Amino acid sequence: MSSPQVPKYQAIYSLLRQRILDGEFAPGSQLPPQAELAASFKVTLMTLRQAIGALEADGLVIALRGKGTFISDNPIDISLGNLSSFAQQMKGAGIQMTTDLVGVSSVPISSHQQQMRALDTESDLVCIARLRSVDDQPFSLQRSYLSPELGVATPGQDFTDESLYEAIEAATGWVVARATESMAAVSLNQGDAKLLAAPKAHPAILSIRVSINQFEQPFLYDEALLVGGRCTISADRTSDRLSLNYDVSG
Repeated sequence: MSSPQVPKYQAIYSLLRQRILDGEFAPGSQLPPQAELAASFKVTLMTLRQAIGALEADGLVIALRGKGTFISDNPIDISLGNLSSFAQQMKGAGIQMTTDLVGVSSVPISSHQQQMRALDTESDLVCIARLRSVDDQPFSLQRSYLSPELGVATPGQDFTDESLYEAIEAATGWVVARATESMAAVSLNQGDAKLLAAPKAHPAILSIRVSINQFEQPFLYDEALLVGGRCTISADRTSDRLSLNYDVSG
């Protein structure tokens, strides 16, 4: 029995998506007219528009009525469906992301009850704050909370290149076995907006992720602020699994 054919619009979407991510189309440039693209792929205009719509849903293009379809600025595709760290995923995708250490601070548990409950601890925590950028444009501010007893946040470590998961594994032998994640729409406060080079109260996505080790112990609480307009989230759903994907465009 032959395998089912991929719908034409999906095949066109996959081809154009890869060409965009490979840099064949420069950020901000305009795609050929839709009628011209439809003719080159030997499909109807309706089929071509389905492919363009899928690219737009991914945040890779912007379709302006009466003006054309334009490539998003610095389009980046990042799959976050697995349990590797954000930095590892970026590196694996060949994306040149820079990380700046904002600071490492001790956090009184009295002021962070949510993190205390999530990590099942009654001790103070350490917060490692890092700013992620692509082409000098910040797109994410990440705050990672963990116990100082892990011995990870030591003087001299800045975590600009090293994965926090890898540092924890080296110090404790713990690996992430599973994680829970939730997301919410928020507005940036003045301090975070300044770090992210965005206006105060600008819309953002707050992702909260709790990593759990092979012994069923929660050990890392991550908050990531993703700037609205620089990131979209899509979901790949099956009957028994949900995989999230972030598409970041600077």
